[in-house]
Amino acid sequence: MRALGAAAAVIVLSLLVLMGVVAAYAFVLAFQARGVPDQTAINRFAAAISPPMMPWLEALLTFLLAWRGSRAADASKVDGALLGVLSGLLSIAVVLAFGGSLGLRSLVVVLAFSALGWLGGLAGRKWSARN
Repeated sequence: MRALGAAAAVIVLSLLVLMGVVAAYAFVLAFQARGVPDQTAINRFAAAISPPMMPWLEALLTFLLAWRGSRAADASKVDGALLGVLSGLLSIAVVLAFGGSLGLRSLVVVLAFSALGWLGGLAGRKWSARN
């Protein structure tokens, strides 16, 4: 159950980071225009950075949350991999919800997130064993 919550946190946090980047861009545009920013430019910027940025954010957050979660005393070795699988599946669900499609990329995303979750879990266990 913890892994599902962490996987949902990966998706939510990545969306929040992306929204923060877009909000910062809108603030810069508003400052330059000394008034209301161009909404079309903001939408274009969000559409341009979202597809390449989201998978990287989700991958980084998967690793970090698996690392953090595996430092708990009762965490098993597969918790990180489970987090990776669940965050990969939720990532695909978000893509499908916004009109994307399934393909080879979807399989690669799930496998990559699974590997990152497992590596994060392994690193967290090693870190907690050292300290």
